Amino acid sequence: MEKLLWPALNLLGLLGFLVYKTKGPFFTFLTGRRIEIFNGLNKSKAQLEDAEKKRSEAELRISRLGVETAEIASEWKQKSLVQADAVRQSSVRVIAQMKSEAEQNKSALLDATRASIRASFRKAVLNSAEQKIIQALNPELHAKANQRVLAEIMKGESLA
Repeated sequence: MEKLLWPALNLLGLLGFLVYKTKGPFFTFLTGRRIEIFNGLNKSKAQLEDAEKKRSEAELRISRLGVETAEIASEWKQKSLVQADAVRQSSVRVIAQMKSEAEQNKSALLDATRASIRASFRKAVLNSAEQKIIQALNPELHAKANQRVLAEIMKGESLA
């Protein structure tokens, strides 16, 4: 055991000497590391608080979402009712205008039809009368009428 005692004591002495010589940089490292960890924890705590605020804002927005949806739905419903009423009023107006135009067209068509019937009736009466006159005249009357017309034409030429 004595053989192991001296090397162990030498090792402990060497470690002690190394700790004594390196305690300044070692403690500086530990102090710096402690400060970094402390700052990191503070930063994490601030980020956690910020995340909690954002989460609570998001929850508040989500809770208001139902109310906003209901408001939007009621606005759309009201707008659709107004538009439906406007369409109804417009269609009533258009139907009344179409009825008025139909009555005017009917009246104009009746007038045109009456005028056409009158013209056709006059033409038929005149044709019928002409045929009756032609049939009523005999060839002798024709010859006399032609001579009279010829005489009048000749008279007009001699005066000119």
